[in-house]
Amino acid sequence: MSKAPDRTPWDGIIVTDADICFGKVRIAGTRHYIDHLLGIIEAGGSFNDILEDYPDLTTAQLAAMMGFVRDMVAAKRNRLKGERHNA
Repeated sequence: MSKAPDRTPWDGIIVTDADICFGKVRIAGTRHYIDHLLGIIEAGGSFNDILEDYPDLTTAQLAAMMGFVRDMVAAKRNRLKGERHNA
C-alpha cells in the first residue's frame, strides 16, 4: 500500500519563514498574517469584507487559511486526547 502524500490543501499557500514577518504564519507572497485575518472574521467580518479590503487576496487563499485552522484545531484536539489518556 502506498503512503499518502504529506501535503495538505494549504501547503504552499499558508507559510511561515523566520526571516519574513517575524516568522508569523501568513498567506504566501504577502504580508497578510493569518491571525489578523482571523481577527477580522472573529469581529464579524466576512470573506467578502476581507476580499474588498485586501484585493490582492483570493477566495482560494482564504479557504486554505480555514483549512489550515481546521487542521491546527484537529491536531490540538488529538494532542489533548492523548494527554487525557496518559494522565
